[in-house]
Amino acid sequence: MNSQNHQEEQLLKVFENIRSLTNRTNWNDPIPYGEFLMMFMIHAMMKRMDPDAEMPAQQGVMVSKLSELLQISRPTASQTISALVDKGYIRRTTSEVDRRAVYISLTGEGQAVFRERMARYSGILNEIIDKVGREEVDQLFVTCDRLRNVVDEVRIRHTTSQAT
Repeated sequence: MNSQNHQEEQLLKVFENIRSLTNRTNWNDPIPYGEFLMMFMIHAMMKRMDPDAEMPAQQGVMVSKLSELLQISRPTASQTISALVDKGYIRRTTSEVDRRAVYISLTGEGQAVFRERMARYSGILNEIIDKVGREEVDQLFVTCDRLRNVVDEVRIRHTTSQAT
């Protein structure tokens, strides 16, 4: 096997290993990782919003923004949101200005569950960082960002060339 084929094979394995770190990891948590990630993103976006802005922070985040940030389809985002609504962790609020716009926010119970889960994950993540080493983790961030940018660039070029 030549060196290029070996690197291609290894890169595919790395992609699968990274994906499986979140998708298949069982932390014995009653909230699936995808639902936790949705709550995390809602929490992060709500924290970023300026309370003095025209759109009050308590209104929430639009489903389209969540699906874009999480890089999932809108139907997948809606399905996850419905599961979290059923559990009482998030609420949907229809805009008074534009009845088509729906905002998603954490409920009081959702905020409490999120804080509890985040504290648990924080402990796990800190243990992983300590075992791997902070410098290596920082380098992983840089490498992953660069890899993501290159993958996006190549994907755009290949999808554009296939469309023509």
